[in-house]
Amino acid sequence: MAKLVGCVAMSHGPQLMLNPDQWDLLHKGRGKIPPVRADLAAETQAMRWDKWNRCVAAIEALRAKVESWAPDLVIIVSDDQHENILDGTMPPFTIYIGEAAEASVSLRYLGQPKSENRTAYAMAPALARGMLEDLMNAGFDPAYAKMLEYEGGLGHGFARILKFLTPKAELPVIPVMVNTYHPPAPSATRCVAFGRALAAAIGAMKDADKVVVIGSGGLSHPIIDEDLDHRVLDAIGRGDMDFLASMESGIFRAGTSEILNWIVTAAAAPREGTVVDYVPCYRTPTGIGCAMGFAHW
Repeated sequence: MAKLVGCVAMSHGPQLMLNPDQWDLLHKGRGKIPPVRADLAAETQAMRWDKWNRCVAAIEALRAKVESWAPDLVIIVSDDQHENILDGTMPPFTIYIGEAAEASVSLRYLGQPKSENRTAYAMAPALARGMLEDLMNAGFDPAYAKMLEYEGGLGHGFARILKFLTPKAELPVIPVMVNTYHPPAPSATRCVAFGRALAAAIGAMKDADKVVVIGSGGLSHPIIDEDLDHRVLDAIGRGDMDFLASMESGIFRAGTSEILNWIVTAAAAPREGTVVDYVPCYRTPTGIGCAMGFAHW
């Protein structure tokens, strides 16, 4: 039987892919709506670089943590933003059980085509199908996909995190897509239950030894809410699943909805988490940006 040896979660915002001198490419409406905040107007480029370097250090710490666990399987939980899960069918949870997958980290902000910056990743279709069946037996009915519709392969929430945390691309992967972005989305309560069922399905795997779960996305964005982020991270540090499960669905809008991927991951790891860093990366003085979080269990 497999053992869930560890979990990590981290943001995947485009500000991690571009250094602060390029952040202006990400937003054209600087200083218009909402109003400029005095505290952010005083933020210097040096302060932005300091934040970005903290993010880079946190990514390196998580990558080292994953390497130290030496897993033979990675399960990555992320959302899909009209990449592979389209309006024709929008299930709350989808398991990719295909034989192969590529993922592109090309950035449209730089005009890079999805045919570039691609990496091929080994999949684990037999394990994915077994996990799917166990989730169904546990009362979930996730969709499954055998092929990818998106020109970039796996969506950006998968591509960026795999590039950051598994740069050698030598570990088999099971992608789990959560519909956080397009309401109605699964509730926080449902995501906690799904995370626990996912952990049980991992424990039942017969052809895997050590498994790591990676949650991708968040924290609050495009409008950063530091108070919300701290409440979520404090609950993760306490292992307080009751708090996370009680969060109202109205909170999870736009990019902030990706906190649900963190909730699935936290529920899969039945213990207190360790927050490596929290870095609210504003790219305009109006409060727009992405709050970057990094944690492990």
